[in-house]
Amino acid sequence: MDNGCFYFGVQTAYGVHSGFFDSKKVGKVYTLSGGSAELKTKIFLAISDELDKRRIENDMLFSSDSCFGILCRDEKILLADSGFLSEEQLEAAEEIFDINKILKDDFSHELLTACENERRKSMERCRRFLTAAAGIRSDAFRLDSKSLDAGKIITYTSRLWAKYGAKMRGRVGAERKVFVSCITADGVELNLKIFDECERIAVIVDRSGAVASVIVDRIRRYALSSGYDVISCVCSLDRKTVEHIIIPELRFGVFSSKRYHKLSPKQGRKVFAARFHTREAEFVKNRLNFSLKAYSSLMNEAFDSLRTARERGRELNKIFSVVTDVSPLVNTIISRI
Repeated sequence: MDNGCFYFGVQTAYGVHSGFFDSKKVGKVYTLSGGSAELKTKIFLAISDELDKRRIENDMLFSSDSCFGILCRDEKILLADSGFLSEEQLEAAEEIFDINKILKDDFSHELLTACENERRKSMERCRRFLTAAAGIRSDAFRLDSKSLDAGKIITYTSRLWAKYGAKMRGRVGAERKVFVSCITADGVELNLKIFDECERIAVIVDRSGAVASVIVDRIRRYALSSGYDVISCVCSLDRKTVEHIIIPELRFGVFSSKRYHKLSPKQGRKVFAARFHTREAEFVKNRLNFSLKAYSSLMNEAFDSLRTARERGRELNKIFSVVTDVSPLVNTIISRI
């Protein structure tokens, strides 16, 4: 499936995640550090063009607002923006190309250092609020889970799979984990392009996600055990919860509709989480409302931090706008990798 449906270099409560969940897809990692988002995108575009000329298959990978890097699938080589990689990935990198050192005579270092420090502080503030938001959401999830009616969920998922599923295929399906949502300065961005291929979608309307996560996981297990490949869309906040799934061969999906993920499907109908709760849900309703309100407030602070970081990013773009010819740098990188 087209990588344009997915996000790479995603902000999470636990730091940046590259968007790669399968380590086998990447053998060697090379990174670009320093510079600005605009300059790096220009470099990645030029490298991709040069690779195309050499008939080396490559995919450009995008974060929410810039190019994250380039993946050469056959060679299993990833060239990525260091700002979107974890410390472990940076330590394991084959080589880090520092744009600031390579272009050291082309800009004011004092202005650059000040701008980079301010951006770094904004990103650290964002991460603190995302961590707090993840904790509050986890508590709301746990609170809401106490009143689930397991029998109703089992009956619903069994009937749903019987209706949209298919016969056993005598093998175990493969799972691909991806991000289709991304935390940005303008809120949580959701790429619904991947769902265009679904003829039928079950939309579970659930504020906390407690019901939806169980339904998604059960349908996911049914599909994999029946021999169908599954695309699992992972939460961009905690980077582990599977929020939505798509079964490409059946053109069927299950979507969790909540605070930052909304979908009005033409291919299916909505099912509300309230039908899968016991009467005990009424006793925790006020506590749940309070937790979800606090969660939204913390997320708004994280968005605000990202807006500040975006402004610093624009200042970095101005600093590096004097760099018009990136061909020497591109040639150096290609010759090294």
